[in-house]
Formats: sequence, C-alpha cells, structure tokens
Amino acid sequence: MAMYVYSAGGEPVGFVYETFIHDLDGIPLGRILGSRVHRLDGTYVGEWFKETVVTRPTARPRAIPPIAEPPARPSPGTGTPRRIVVDYGYPDAFHLLYAAPAAEAAE
Repeated sequence: MAMYVYSAGGEPVGFVYETFIHDLDGIPLGRILGSRVHRLDGTYVGEWFKETVVTRPTARPRAIPPIAEPPARPSPGTGTPRRIVVDYGYPDAFHLLYAAPAAEAAE
C-alpha cells in the first residue's frame, strides 16, 4: 500500500517510495531527510508534516548536495481524499518540488 503525500486541502498529490517523493505519475521529484524536504537538485522546499509538504516558519532551510534522479516508480493510483482536514496554518509547498523554469532559475 502506498504512502500518499497530500495537499494541505487533503487531496493526494504524490507518494513516497523509500525516502523519495514522487508525483502521482511516478516521476521522482524530491526526497525527505528527517523532517526536511528537498528537490533532487538539493534545493530546500519545505518540511514533512503529517503526510504533507509544508512551509513552516520555524524551519531552518539549507540546501544539500544534488543527487542522481532515481528511477520512476509505478503509480499506486490516484488515492482518495482525506475525509477530515485539519488546518494547521502551514501553507502547502508540494508544488515547489517541481523544477523551477529556466527563466526563474536564472534570476
């Protein structure tokens, strides 16, 4: 059974395989190291909190060395939304796992 990653609104947006976060198509996007979430290029994205990637004001962001992209994994399916969503006040940061467009990265 897959461990899904949820948006702050309770919708499944990805899944975890080992320490890697994949989107629902099975494409690897990042990894979890402790409570920190990084893109594969080492860029800090946010914190792993209650099966969600969020921005927390108490986090101490720092980049890590990049790693080679792991293989894509078969999708576990779209999953089902959570029935009860508790708003902890942390903004969703899953979208930051997707690589920045070249124009944005050059700025």
